Amino acid sequence: MSVYETIRSDVLVIGAGGAGLRAAIASAENGSSTVLVNKGSIPKSGATVMADSDLTLDGNSLNKMGFFGEPRDSKDKFFHDILTQGFYLNDQELLRIYVNRAPDRVKELIDWGIPVESSEERAIETAGYYILDVLYKIAKEKGVQFFEDVMITDLLREGDRIVGAVGWDIVRGKFLVFSSKATVIATGGWHKAFLHSAGSRELSGDGIAMALRAGAEVSDMEFITFCANTFYEKSSRDGSLFTYILHFLLGGPIYNINGENVLKKYDEYVVSKAVSSEWNKAIISYVSFKEKLEGKAGPQGGVFLKVDTSDEKKIIKAVESYFPGWNYRGGDFSDLKAKLFKNPGVEVGPSAEYFEGGINVKPDYRASLRGLFAAGESAKSPFGANRVVAATTEMLVSGEIAGKSASEYAKTADLIKPQEKTVEAVVKKAEQKMKPGKPIKELYEQIKVKSFNLLGPIRDEEGLKDLLFFAERAKVDLADYGPTYSRLSYNYEYVLSLEVENMLELIEASATAALLRKESRGVHVRSDYFFTDNDSWLKEIVLVKSNDSYGYSFQEVQQTYESAFRGKYGYFETVKKLLKLRSNITGGH
Repeated sequence: MSVYETIRSDVLVIGAGGAGLRAAIASAENGSSTVLVNKGSIPKSGATVMADSDLTLDGNSLNKMGFFGEPRDSKDKFFHDILTQGFYLNDQELLRIYVNRAPDRVKELIDWGIPVESSEERAIETAGYYILDVLYKIAKEKGVQFFEDVMITDLLREGDRIVGAVGWDIVRGKFLVFSSKATVIATGGWHKAFLHSAGSRELSGDGIAMALRAGAEVSDMEFITFCANTFYEKSSRDGSLFTYILHFLLGGPIYNINGENVLKKYDEYVVSKAVSSEWNKAIISYVSFKEKLEGKAGPQGGVFLKVDTSDEKKIIKAVESYFPGWNYRGGDFSDLKAKLFKNPGVEVGPSAEYFEGGINVKPDYRASLRGLFAAGESAKSPFGANRVVAATTEMLVSGEIAGKSASEYAKTADLIKPQEKTVEAVVKKAEQKMKPGKPIKELYEQIKVKSFNLLGPIRDEEGLKDLLFFAERAKVDLADYGPTYSRLSYNYEYVLSLEVENMLELIEASATAALLRKESRGVHVRSDYFFTDNDSWLKEIVLVKSNDSYGYSFQEVQQTYESAFRGKYGYFETVKKLLKLRSNITGGH
């Protein structure tokens, strides 16, 4: 038996974005010794640091805090709007918790000193790095112990209980064992698996994948939000939200490579609502991707934003008032000025942005395995089939609950030392990916293209089966790939090998769920089942892995507070009905 450095704690939190930091704070505040482990630097990694970012809550609560907020709004209206726009697939208990606790979490951040740049009917505007800086400061004050640049490779399970995890210290090139009474997974989504991504490229779904391998349930894995009109370019700017925000500011048509205004092909009412609200992520992503499937896309597979030259001065002035010098997140986009007013325009398209599905959790954010909890994008969201409000608020709400729940569990649980054979099995599995082989990046590039094309904004049976076959084969072929250099410290090819295994795990789970759901709902669109069926499909698909294959069950959505309309409708007909069900207070993205 090898000897590994072991770190013991009451609660282990994996991931240092907003959800992980808030979970760690809640755990420490509740009296538990708390260790937080992160694959990158703290607090400068994960999805939160890239958020723009708005924090959403009902307008009346916002108004009472002294900000511009709609006083006629209410928590019930806010709940109703999220539920209808989630296509009624929301876990209504989780949604009620989100709506009720959002004001407390937002006020808390403000009291802790977060800068507020502006506010609207249902949101305050700040920045993701402001959120992380504040949470990191509070977590340090509470005594949380941090481990940076450590990638957790797998959870440690004894019986039906999670008792810790094994991590790879990227800097020192060695394995660490984390022994804990309770574990919170908060590693975010798996944006890295897609050719076009609006998220951080370090987000490879590690936490959800390791939970699956340990035997935990996942649900809603078929639902992936693609942000529309993101910048398409073969560079580090690919997937940038600059053009998404630009279209929000300017409005206007979207063109295919033939110069046709693609929005004119669709229902005028639906388009008018979609281009001016968060609905554009579902609708415009579909519209753009359909042009690609029909062979009318640009060189990068996108569509084009182009502006009437008669408004050139006015438009440039409007953009510069919002983005001085045409700068966004430290990037210079001034080269787009000329392209916006010339044919064919600026190429844009959908990019993977948010994952509604994740580890299946109860209202206290505990998973199906004892000792395991999840928060943020790693957990099943309260947003159902379509997220139209801020995930940043949700990560704070779920993080606080998961951290406190894990701490409460730890108070009555024993610290079980992982068995030597359990640790050795996990380490041996991870060591296999250290063997030199074909460049792992080659397989990774194949994964990105396949997942985006076949699990993107439009799916069908043939494509999903093709993707599952590819993932199965790639998991076998993975043994032939590996690092091209042998050093242990800072071996990011080795890290990518571990990430690729996780991405393949989630592609398989997501494609399996998407194949099972024979309808179109929210951001899951099947071209071969282009309808929403509220009679047969108001249920979540729950997956669990056993002996390298997936079992599944259907969990009826409990309509505790509000019931869905019944019937089977064409997809756009359903969207139209849902848009008309919204309250007259709809501010906040």
